[in-house]
Amino acid sequence: MDDIFLRGVNLGGWLVLEKWMTPSLFAGTEAIDEYTFMQTPGAVEKIDQHRRSFITEADFKWLRKHGVNAIRIPVGYWVLEGDEPYVGARKYLDWAMVMAERYELKVVIDVHGLPGSQNGWDHSGRVGRALWYKDAAYRQRSVEAVARIADRYKDSVTLWGIQVINEPRLAPYQLVSFYRLRHYYRQVYQRLTGIVPPAVAIIVSDAFAPRLMSGVLRSSSHSVVLDVHLYHMATPFAKWLSVDWFLRKTMRRERMLKRLSRTQPIIIGEWSGVISGETMRHVPKEQHDELFAHYVALQQDVYRTTAGWFYWSYKAEKPGQWNFRSQVEDGLIKVT
Repeated sequence: MDDIFLRGVNLGGWLVLEKWMTPSLFAGTEAIDEYTFMQTPGAVEKIDQHRRSFITEADFKWLRKHGVNAIRIPVGYWVLEGDEPYVGARKYLDWAMVMAERYELKVVIDVHGLPGSQNGWDHSGRVGRALWYKDAAYRQRSVEAVARIADRYKDSVTLWGIQVINEPRLAPYQLVSFYRLRHYYRQVYQRLTGIVPPAVAIIVSDAFAPRLMSGVLRSSSHSVVLDVHLYHMATPFAKWLSVDWFLRKTMRRERMLKRLSRTQPIIIGEWSGVISGETMRHVPKEQHDELFAHYVALQQDVYRTTAGWFYWSYKAEKPGQWNFRSQVEDGLIKVT
């Protein structure tokens, strides 16, 4: 694992679709996720065009120019070989690795969607029930899928880490889910240590329970990195909380992150400068941009205690706070 501090972005909405990020792609359909989209007329041609055009070499050039040194690429378990109705995106992930090497960007390959869905959310590929925990066959298929991805890219000089799952949902049976997730981490770690070189980090998710998951997997030959996602606007009752609460909460995170880092390295795999819309209604509109810029800068400062961060997301169809590129170009995000 390299010692460089990662200042990264997620290439969200590219190799795993999210309707809210690219609504025009879903126009004229009733699809709500990639699974249902792929069953609509012309889906194969549409998704191929999207993959070719949403991220291009110009994007890698822009990232390098603007101080970004790492990318996190969300992919589905189907990325290499497909799994009907999903179609694979191997050539695009291959290409992204080449581009990352050309522009000297480190890469985290994040297995964002797993068989059966680990959370039932759209970014897992399919909205609905989270069946991943309920069926051991899904978890074993996940181990095999992650191992195949690792084997394909193990020799890439730009590969910083492999993330073995994204945002698994522990509730409602938290204890059972915890033990199954821990068992999966141990299985996949054992497989990956026989595939990737020791310099490649093996990344596990905190499942939105960082204190519980810290130290859940001890490293031996390969580094184990804990991925923590910090979306403060997703906190229960966030819409009733003040701007000062968001700022204080961020500063308190520094102590937590320092404690967690004593056990294993930490990355902030996803974060943003978004504050609850209800909270922002109490802030004069002319102050919104200044507050956003301050909030982003504060988070960057706090996250220096970790191995690095990845903003969600690099780009979306529309400009705004979820669109890192648009905010950099508007002077509201400065990469530090």
